Amino acid sequence: MARRVRAAAPDAQVRVAGELELEIASGPDGGGRIYLENAYRMYRGLAPAEREEMIERFVRSFADATRGFEPTREAIIPIVKDRAWLDEIEASVRAQGGESQAKVFEPLNDHLAVVYAIDTPHNIAYLSPGMLETLGVERAELRALAVRNLRGLLPGIEVQRGEKLGMVVADGNYEASLLLFDDLWAREGERLRGAMVAAVPARDLLLFADGADADAVAQLQDLATRMRVEATYALTDRLFVRKGEDWRPR
Repeated sequence: MARRVRAAAPDAQVRVAGELELEIASGPDGGGRIYLENAYRMYRGLAPAEREEMIERFVRSFADATRGFEPTREAIIPIVKDRAWLDEIEASVRAQGGESQAKVFEPLNDHLAVVYAIDTPHNIAYLSPGMLETLGVERAELRALAVRNLRGLLPGIEVQRGEKLGMVVADGNYEASLLLFDDLWAREGERLRGAMVAAVPARDLLLFADGADADAVAQLQDLATRMRVEATYALTDRLFVRKGEDWRPR
């Protein structure tokens, strides 16, 4: 992978920083550290005929990251991640002797965090405190701005309701971030007898059930556990209960 990225971005310095990690440097505004665990997991799950296309797509994305970009307020989006992800990224950077790569985030609860990023044509770039200051965005307005931007970015949101479980479908990338769409959960909550219970076992999976239906909640937990193990971009198998406008661990 390092050789392919060097060929696609000859002006950048590409270094193997660790197992399944690349470090790319291309001046003050471009580059960063790239973690390949998810790419490798996806690669292993593809048929041989599909692997070259996947590699080319990732290489193009990584090469774009070396060229820098002009961030705008309108491109800021929220990404729901598990809290362990933040700890793992920082620990990996420190283990390689690098400085902590600060990211703009806020806790959603003890298990999930909202990490803010800039959406670009081929990838996302996590927002740094310096970018946030340059764009003149106050922390108090950040989530509302990012949610509004994401709403405009998505082609459409579909709620699929089954006998016991429901699923929210968007573009296959940001489903977990739809936990932040308060109006969506207010509408869906009106259909239930109990509290809304949701699961985000992967970034592209958002499932929910009626908390008053014990069998539905048990099915939701079983599905979340299985899907997290199978997911390429896994999050958590924990369930979360809607309390007001918060999601609390069940």
